[in-house]
Amino acid sequence: MTPKILCIKSLELEVEKIMSIQEFAFQLSKKIQEQHSVKISRSHIYELIALDQDYRTYSSFVAQNLLLDAQYDDSEEYYQHELVDALTLEILENPPETDYLNYSEDDLHWDDYEGNVLLEQIRKIIIRLKVLLKLDASEEFYLSISKTVYRELLWLNLEVINFNAVREELSYINFENGKVDDLELGGDYFEFSKIGAIFEKILSYAQDRENADAYALLGAYYRYLANQIAPYGRHGSNFGSRWDNNKQKYINSDETKKNKEKYEEYIKQAEHFESYIKNSPMNLHEINLDADKETVYNQILYLCNRGDTSAIEYFLYEEIFKNHGEAWLYIYLAQMCGVDFTQDDFRDYNAYTGEDYDDYGPIEIAGREAIQYAIDLSELDVDKDNLARKIAAELFEKI
Repeated sequence: MTPKILCIKSLELEVEKIMSIQEFAFQLSKKIQEQHSVKISRSHIYELIALDQDYRTYSSFVAQNLLLDAQYDDSEEYYQHELVDALTLEILENPPETDYLNYSEDDLHWDDYEGNVLLEQIRKIIIRLKVLLKLDASEEFYLSISKTVYRELLWLNLEVINFNAVREELSYINFENGKVDDLELGGDYFEFSKIGAIFEKILSYAQDRENADAYALLGAYYRYLANQIAPYGRHGSNFGSRWDNNKQKYINSDETKKNKEKYEEYIKQAEHFESYIKNSPMNLHEINLDADKETVYNQILYLCNRGDTSAIEYFLYEEIFKNHGEAWLYIYLAQMCGVDFTQDDFRDYNAYTGEDYDDYGPIEIAGREAIQYAIDLSELDVDKDNLARKIAAELFEKI
C-alpha cells in the first residue's frame, strides 16, 4: 500500500510516469467502468485515494497536506499484488491460518503483517465503496471493484508535505546551536534547501487556507537560511570574519557586513511568518520562555485549553497562573485528560541505564511531587471550586 510521505524527498523517475492526481482518477475511473460495468466518478476516486492515505475524506487530506507530485509505476508487481489476486470472499471473511509445521515462504500468508494490512484495507475500501456507489449489489461485486482499486493504488506514489507533522518535528530544532542540515522525518528526509523551489506554493497554501502549520514551515525556512550564515545565532557566530592571531580577535570584512545584513533580513522574514502562529503554538517547544510574562502566559494558556498536559504541568509548577482558582481549574482539566497533578508521580530507575530499577546498580528518582505540596496552593471554597470544575468541564468538551 502506498506509504504516506510526510516531507519532500528525492525521487528516481526512471520508470515512474509523472501523472497528475486528476489523470490517475480519470484512468482508474475508466478502468473500473470497463472491468466492472459500473460508473464511478473521479470525485469518488479522490475519496478512495484519501482513504489510502489514512484520511476520512479527500477534503481533510488536502486540508493538511500540499500535494507536490504524483507518480504511477506499474512496471512491476509486488507481493501485495499476489495476495490481492488470490483474495476471495471466503478468505476475506475467514482468513486461513498459517500452518507453521509445514511453513513455506513461497506460500501466501493471510495472518502475518502484510496479509492483515491488505485484508483490513480491502474491508475499508468495500465500506467506502458502498457509501459512494449506493448500489444494491453483492459482496462479491464490491470485493472485485475493491481489488481493482487496491491494485492501482499500490502503483501510485504521492509526494506531499504534511505540514502538521513537519511543524511538530521543527519545533524541536534549535537554529542557534550549530549548523542545521536535513531533518529526518519517519524514515524520509526533509530537505530545507528544496523549500525555495516551492516557496510560492507553500505561501499560497498558507494564505488561501490560513494554515498555521504552513506559516510555521515558512518561518522555519528563514530560520534555516539564517542558520547557514550564523549557526550559533547573532551573538555566537563570526559571520565569515577572519581570526587575527596577532590582534587576538576576529577581523570584519565586506563579506562579514553582507552576511550580517542577510542574516538580519532572514530573521526579520522568519519573525514575520512566525507572527501568524504567535498565539497558537503547537507545543511548549515553540514558546520562547524568555519573552515577556504576558506573552508566555497567553501562549501556555492556549496549550492548556487544548488539553496539553505538559503545558498544564509547566503552567502549574512554574506558577504561571494568575490566581489559585485558575490553578485548580487546570488541575481539574488535567484530571479529565487523564493526569492527576494532586498525586505524587515518582519512579526509580537505574542511573546507568535509565531503565526501571531492578535492585541492581545506582538508583535515581525522577518525577514530580503532588502540586498542592510542591507549591503554596490553597483550597477553594465550595462556590469557587464548583465554578472551577464547571469551566474545566466546558473546556474539556471543546477538546
